[in-house]
Amino acid sequence: MKKHNNILDLRKYKCPDSIIFLRKKIRIMKKKEIILIISNDPSTKWDIPSFCRFMNHKIIEYYIEYTPFKYLVQK
Repeated sequence: MKKHNNILDLRKYKCPDSIIFLRKKIRIMKKKEIILIISNDPSTKWDIPSFCRFMNHKIIEYYIEYTPFKYLVQK
């Protein structure tokens, strides 16, 4: 897994809370910083890619075969 600057553990949350917390966290990050997102919510499989497309962020890696799901996103 690529090096990341931030970690956001969303295992306690379900949609829409997970996306709300992601948006708050990524807002304070600097451009090109990378965040590791950890989640148990199956809806993140489509919510996080949709969020990244809409907000123009890049998904670098993702692991969604087993929980917890993991996403590396670059701002």
